[in-house]
Amino acid sequence: MRMINQVFPVKKKMPLEGLYLDQRLMDLATEISRSVVLTDYLTDKNGVVAKAGKDGQFQIPAELKNSSDWGLYQELMAQADVTISGGAYYKRLKTTGAQDILYQFEPGNAFEKLGEWRLRAGYKKRSPDLAIVSRHLDFELPKELLKSNRRIIIFTTDSMANSDKAKALQDTNTMIVGSGEAGVDGGRLIATLADELGYRVIMMVSGPHVLDLLLAAKRLDLLYVTQAQVEIPFDDPATVQTILLGGKKISELKEFRLAHQFMQENVVTEAESRISQSFLRYDRNDLPG
Repeated sequence: MRMINQVFPVKKKMPLEGLYLDQRLMDLATEISRSVVLTDYLTDKNGVVAKAGKDGQFQIPAELKNSSDWGLYQELMAQADVTISGGAYYKRLKTTGAQDILYQFEPGNAFEKLGEWRLRAGYKKRSPDLAIVSRHLDFELPKELLKSNRRIIIFTTDSMANSDKAKALQDTNTMIVGSGEAGVDGGRLIATLADELGYRVIMMVSGPHVLDLLLAAKRLDLLYVTQAQVEIPFDDPATVQTILLGGKKISELKEFRLAHQFMQENVVTEAESRISQSFLRYDRNDLPG
């Protein structure tokens, strides 16, 4: 059993596997009598989450990617009853082979044990329902997904929601929701998922732009960050994406406080380097301590 060190709020050793499952996010939603909205990012020391490749597409650098972070990410997603992604993810599925965040809990796939955990924990499905944020409906949903009996909610602009393209996408399990004039409003997005559709644990699994929507609307509760203790080199800031837009630091988010910090040493990355990394959780100040 792999162990890691908790360094805040108390110092002790903890098993890595199950670390985030034990945080029982559904119980937190019950405690605060409302939905919990969270996200999780892997960054370098400077907040870099992605770097443009030779094809211009932003990818998580191999110097950051590692199985420990990915496993904890899945433990959080396993507790969600809906995830929020961007339409761009579905475009990448057809071109660059994006990481699987759609079917990983299904039988025969990498995290099928977490799918079994969901069923034992009382979730009705092995995989969460899906919310998609996109101003333009210029992506295609996989046929396998459409046949999976999972609810799909696509959030777009008010005008796009009334378009012929939107009407063509709607079916028994797929609904289109207009949520803003120029773009999707984060407040309306979460109000629909939490208040109208009744989702209790909502995990955003998209990039910094959707995170910015949630922060602007003050609708993010938990911010998880795996911070790799390395620096991704770059010459042009336009070639990297950072967790917060405009180069802001997490320390500038005064409405959040650090709730826990764990340290892991000797982590083997996809680039076959060895790094140390911190697992951090920031809680919105109005959550119970």
